[in-house]
Amino acid sequence: MKKRLYLTILTVILVLGTAIGFIISCASSGSSISPLRIAGEQEPAGQRFVVSFSYEKVRTIASSQYAIWIEDTNGNYVDTLYVTGYTARRGHRNRPNSLPQWVRIAQPASMPQVEIDTISGATPSPGDYKVSWDLTDRNGNRVTGTQYRFFMEATMNNGDNAVYSGIISLGEDTWNERPIPVYSIPDSSYRSMITNVQVAYYPR
Repeated sequence: MKKRLYLTILTVILVLGTAIGFIISCASSGSSISPLRIAGEQEPAGQRFVVSFSYEKVRTIASSQYAIWIEDTNGNYVDTLYVTGYTARRGHRNRPNSLPQWVRIAQPASMPQVEIDTISGATPSPGDYKVSWDLTDRNGNRVTGTQYRFFMEATMNNGDNAVYSGIISLGEDTWNERPIPVYSIPDSSYRSMITNVQVAYYPR
């Protein structure tokens, strides 16, 4: 009887320990709802800028990382719309070739954890995605300018990067365009990682 009681108590302790460990792990990883949305989801109403794209996983070292962010026309950082969690949390320290342009402008090493949790998410499954900018800065304040710049950087392989960029004109007219990427390795074999990039602005 005593042996059975001891085994029961031990089992309870092990189960509680596992549960507590899981909770701590989730808390430390900063689990949050990803700002990415499936391309077919309904757009929220209101003035917004939208980036849509297709993602395909690349199975090689230091790959499948990407970030989308906004700068003003003077090159000052405004906000990140989305960044893959690995680079946001530790990859910027462990792999200098992972999203170097985003790391340089966003400075994730000095970001509060709550901000990293808000802008990042796990690398998603292959598919079509979109992310929106609600015309606020990193502090949630409404921007006051009429022109901004968007960037989408993808690390497809170690040191093999692509960057899409362009001007965001905030006005009364709806517009859309397909930005042309610039590749760090012109004949890259991993271009299929990010394709079909489109941007659009909706005034209302």
